[in-house]
Amino acid sequence: MELKHSIEIKTSPEKIWAFFVNLEQNYTTWHPEDHVSFKWIKGKPWEEGSAFYAEQYAKGKLTKFKGTVCEVIPNRKIVFKFSFPISLISPKIEWLIEPKGSNSVFTAITHARAGVFFGKIFKKHWKNSKELHDKHTGEEGENLKKILESEN
Repeated sequence: MELKHSIEIKTSPEKIWAFFVNLEQNYTTWHPEDHVSFKWIKGKPWEEGSAFYAEQYAKGKLTKFKGTVCEVIPNRKIVFKFSFPISLISPKIEWLIEPKGSNSVFTAITHARAGVFFGKIFKKHWKNSKELHDKHTGEEGENLKKILESEN
């Protein structure tokens, strides 16, 4: 199952990419209410095999997680995965940047396991997680739009 959010931004793919290359500095600005910290713990920003550590609030609870970059196409695509136990529920995240005339469309896709096993065990949790994802990812998109459009 995919949870997806897209937003059109009046900026170039290169400016969106630059925002994410500097995520250590931009993380808390991107979502001030939830994002606490982000740092690279191995490799360079957004290179395949690089690893990161992040902290953010989810439903009022501080969540700490690590992740690894799986695939990168500069100015177009970032794919990363979280470490265990988050990887059990969400095997990967994709961020897509697509040019659209003089604008760009940023799409965040969370891949989630939705098989029978997970459906039965996490049914209530899944509904709450989907609502949390839609709210959080929507706010990230709107914030990214405000930040980058104010720079133009």
